[in-house]
Amino acid sequence: MSPGLPSTYAPRNVAPIGLLIGTLCFLIAVSAANGAPATGTEVSIYEATPLLFWIGIGVALSVSVVTLAFAGSWIQWAGSLALSGLSVLAIVALPLVRGYFFYGLSDSIRHLGAVRRLVTDDLGFTEIVYPGAYAYSGFLAALSGIPLERAMLFVVFTMMVLFVVFGTLCVRTIVPRRRAVAVAAVSMLLFLPLNQISLHPHFHTFSLTTFFTPVLLFVVIGHLTAGTADSTLPGRLSSTDLAFGVGAIAVVLYHPLAATDLIIVLGSIVAIQWVGRRAFPGTLLARSPPLYGQFLFLVVVFAVWNGQQDAAVRHSSNIIEALNGWITGTARAGEDITQRTESAGSVGLSVAEIFVKLFLVKVFYVLVAAAVVLANLRSRYLEEESSTVTTAFSVSGIALGSFALVTFIGPINEYFFRHIGFGMLLVAILAPIGLTKAIDGVERLSPGLEVSLKTVGLVALVIGVTLSMLVIFPSPYIAQPTQHVSEQQYEGHVTAIEYRAEGAAVASGRGGPRRYATAMGVYLDPRLSWKTPPEALPGELRRYRGHDFATEEFYYYIQTEHAERKELVAFRGIRYDAADFRDVDRTTGVSRIMSNGEVDVHYVEYADGPTFGPARLDPAAPIRPDGSRVARGGVPA
Repeated sequence: MSPGLPSTYAPRNVAPIGLLIGTLCFLIAVSAANGAPATGTEVSIYEATPLLFWIGIGVALSVSVVTLAFAGSWIQWAGSLALSGLSVLAIVALPLVRGYFFYGLSDSIRHLGAVRRLVTDDLGFTEIVYPGAYAYSGFLAALSGIPLERAMLFVVFTMMVLFVVFGTLCVRTIVPRRRAVAVAAVSMLLFLPLNQISLHPHFHTFSLTTFFTPVLLFVVIGHLTAGTADSTLPGRLSSTDLAFGVGAIAVVLYHPLAATDLIIVLGSIVAIQWVGRRAFPGTLLARSPPLYGQFLFLVVVFAVWNGQQDAAVRHSSNIIEALNGWITGTARAGEDITQRTESAGSVGLSVAEIFVKLFLVKVFYVLVAAAVVLANLRSRYLEEESSTVTTAFSVSGIALGSFALVTFIGPINEYFFRHIGFGMLLVAILAPIGLTKAIDGVERLSPGLEVSLKTVGLVALVIGVTLSMLVIFPSPYIAQPTQHVSEQQYEGHVTAIEYRAEGAAVASGRGGPRRYATAMGVYLDPRLSWKTPPEALPGELRRYRGHDFATEEFYYYIQTEHAERKELVAFRGIRYDAADFRDVDRTTGVSRIMSNGEVDVHYVEYADGPTFGPARLDPAAPIRPDGSRVARGGVPA
């Protein structure tokens, strides 16, 4: 057998036959998914995707993992690894494979509008806090000729691919063994759903930056573990310095909050290097190449770019406010998490169920990573490269965890899970080191005990893969809808907004219609757009007024098939029942004036007599982003 491959004996033809079967199943699965494009709105991508796809991917993934144990050559090993990666990435690519018009109903669809305005020169590059992913999407659309919406889907997919590839390369740099590479690759695939609370598989700029960050961590690890200087470059420059410069600029332009997390990680490493060189010069990290220059470069780029961005300055103020609230004891901790827990409970999900579905796999990896950190305290237990990186990431993890606890308090606690998700990158790199060591130890045991432990490990792997694959996308499984935006759904909103009467408001359920105006790249006065609460459906639509700014005696109510299925299926009818949607057409004074099969636009005449609604907005004319005031019809004054 090739060096570094498992010592378990197996007939030579097991791996090749397994790879052939797995590859055929993979091709059949992808063909089945591609041959069943989305024909309408989908509230669960898992249910809507053909069963043949899931069977094929399941077989391909199972075979690829098993054949890793029987690979008799480097080619078989690499083929098994590639097949396992492609199988999981095929799931990640489902919105692309099945021809989704767009994916992402909240932040993503607003980002679509920003990208559209950037491409049409209606928005300047320097006017955006995080233009990196926008520019990438626009460039890809212009270069390939594909629609902007599809280009953005492709950007999400490429970032996830970078996460898997460079996360694996990070571990390979630390432990250059095939077993470690295999363990790391499988681990990165299991980590793709970092969490479904603050990190998402759609065009969400913080998530995209988090998926990109392993590229920069790969450069950092390469620098820390470099043995000799690069004689082809002048002075103290190295190839990692040049790569770091490009990656650091990219991270800052992709999202400043993720760049903040990266600054904390690198700042912690720099601090321990500085202290170590003075107090403990004999330690490995103290002898490693310093990161002073790289850290300073990142801080300067971050300060120069975000110093001109009002949103970044405001967020910095919120962090200071949260820290002050923690010190003085005046801030309330975890309000956002409490609200999320209560929302989950209202649809019948217990905290324990949420934990198992979303966090069980991650907790296992956290425990393994913690074991690696503890083992590193024992001298010479880990190799030099492993010990150096483990020490660096241990200190970084403590610092980042402390920062996350600060955000847990006060006005920015909704970012807590973002920082936790970013911190899981460190876990995803450290844990495979421990798992590789554990497998090595198992193979030194008696044959009977070795077989028993490997069987337990295989069962645990199957459970872990299943749990992870079920939460790559939101679905009713976790009481969330798939974020599918069909072309009919988008165009229905476009038509309603474009052809509405001037001065008439537009309303819809959760989220409101204004996000679609943003996606179109047009301005819709917030006082001419509102969300319709459950108590207004169906009989009180005529009495409900979101605000009193509209000048017409009617407004437009938009009802979508996706909203109906989301409320009744994903949210399990906690706020609505089927009659609320069905009886809108039967309400006196409410007339359906447009329908394309997925979007119904209703003309709602205001009723005489008392009305009800939320607190009124400031009656002063709002200010557009360009500084101009808006007249009552939504036209610049």
